[in-house]
Amino acid sequence: MKHTFIIIACILSLLFFGCKKGFVDASKPYNVLSPDIFPESMAQVNYFLNSPYANTHCVELFGFSGLGRFFYNIDHTGDVAWLGTSEWNELQVLQVNAANSYSGAPWRGLYRGVQQARTFIDLIVPNFKEKKGGTLSPADTLALRYKLGEAHYLRAWHYFFLMNLYAQEVVVKNNGDNTNPGVILFTSDIKIGDREDEMRPRSTVKECWDYIIYDLKSAMEQLTDPADGTKKIWTGADKGRIDYYAAEALLGRALMYEERWTEARDAFLDIVQHSGKTLMSFQDYYNMWNGNPQYANTENNNTEALHQIAIVRSGDNAMAGASTASAVSLLYTPFYDNGAPGGATPGYGNMFMHDRNLGRFGFPQEYYPVLQNLGTPGRTVSAAYVDSCRHMKQLKRYSVDPDPRLWVSAYQPWVDSVMNNTAKVAILPYGAGTETEYQLNEHLGSDIIKHGWSLRKFNLYDVQASQNPRMHGADFYFTRLPEVYLNLAECYWKISGSNTDANALSYINKVHRRAWNLPEAAGQPGVDYTAITATSKITKASLNPDKADPSFKDQLALNALYYETWAETFGEAKWWFNVRRWALGPNEAKVYEKTRAGSLTWNSDNQYALPIVQTELDRNANCVQNKGY
Repeated sequence: MKHTFIIIACILSLLFFGCKKGFVDASKPYNVLSPDIFPESMAQVNYFLNSPYANTHCVELFGFSGLGRFFYNIDHTGDVAWLGTSEWNELQVLQVNAANSYSGAPWRGLYRGVQQARTFIDLIVPNFKEKKGGTLSPADTLALRYKLGEAHYLRAWHYFFLMNLYAQEVVVKNNGDNTNPGVILFTSDIKIGDREDEMRPRSTVKECWDYIIYDLKSAMEQLTDPADGTKKIWTGADKGRIDYYAAEALLGRALMYEERWTEARDAFLDIVQHSGKTLMSFQDYYNMWNGNPQYANTENNNTEALHQIAIVRSGDNAMAGASTASAVSLLYTPFYDNGAPGGATPGYGNMFMHDRNLGRFGFPQEYYPVLQNLGTPGRTVSAAYVDSCRHMKQLKRYSVDPDPRLWVSAYQPWVDSVMNNTAKVAILPYGAGTETEYQLNEHLGSDIIKHGWSLRKFNLYDVQASQNPRMHGADFYFTRLPEVYLNLAECYWKISGSNTDANALSYINKVHRRAWNLPEAAGQPGVDYTAITATSKITKASLNPDKADPSFKDQLALNALYYETWAETFGEAKWWFNVRRWALGPNEAKVYEKTRAGSLTWNSDNQYALPIVQTELDRNANCVQNKGY
């Protein structure tokens, strides 16, 4: 379902002007949204449910700044081409403070969603039921039940992000207790709109996860038909609304933070066995990220998406406010050949793929483009270099080629192309001062040279006027079946304690095989993993990426579960959550080593939790800051 923003002013204008004066009851306060008059219909109830749906792609989240100005920095999906904003640079090197608006923006956006969902749960639905009394039809009663389930999920979803970003710690060992501060919970006993009552302290980590789990179990209960136990799955125009299995998937994840492995396993197994979801073919998987109408089927009939937010291209500017579109790609639009030296980009061109990600996908880290006529306006790349890279992408030779998901995640200069008006033109190395030999037109030392690949997921599929990056239409996938497979594998691994657990390896290899365009169910000798972890390299990730410390070994080269999770969800704003839960912060700092904004250092595990934004501390004396800030 294409959820849209409903502007309250429009509703009020209908109330004021949609009927003649004689039809208006002057005794009711029509200049405010009073419970006496609103909502009066199921359509009006929908207005309020649309709000937390739409908030997932608000400006602070996945409507504009959530990727290029936030997640792609803390997980180093990207490196910054633009160095003119100190707050951005600080986020890149994980050295932020409470005044940093880039690290604080998600706090504001996520709590708006919490408030919207809470208003729906605690005010809108109870008030509507009270007004209608016994006049609600059975169909409306069931529809309202489903809507309440969706709202419980959406509140949990926003809290899930808040916990992973701002809680002092996130893991509750063995479902015991963790009294470190989590986030502020706005429970139903707090009076909505009462500022004094809303000045609450942060609940503990354990209390927060328990509340999220309560919300998700409530969502699953409400998304079940009480008459016959049918678990709600949406179809047709409603596809994209939260259903039973989307709630169950997030429940499984929340249970993993409390190390409730058996319960989480059962949740994931239920999804695998009963949701009807299946892995897409590799080609459909490759095509489902960019909002290309040619491949609309991969979005409209996506068989592996459990929580998918439909983004609709529109004529308004999504970076400026409410919109059905998204402007996330504006910050990392690709550079392409427009016939002029250096090329062009249709957006800001602020961010490109961090070079170390190439080596993690198995691309030869030092295999830089071989340029001819360097130092002249007519510089070109060697045809032999391009041919060798095309073979890597197309042949998928497991023993020698990089992980094919590299090209799902990024555009390779000269190998990949986009449409410029009616002509297909080559992607070029990233510009805006990025240290690539092509852009600077000079030889560069190995200590500074960059490959300069463009990021691909949620980016433009062409650069025509119709693809204005301020109003783009690529869907987001917050939960997909491959992630459920990998979560289920982790549960089996933790329950058995066996490094060769057959069930765990089975689900890891299902994801692994799809990446290499191999049958999901059939074993693939020489390709399948035979152990989850090892003391020597077992994945495509470079074993020793840190130039300053050659003895360092990347954990993703030694752990199939870690690597497959990273490679499968690369660029989807999920990796940082796993970095926190698996305590991989020091590992990631070593892998990425440095960015254009500066060197990466991991001084303390306090760096996992971002600072509580200063404006929250100023308004709420009961809210404490995280350690280290």
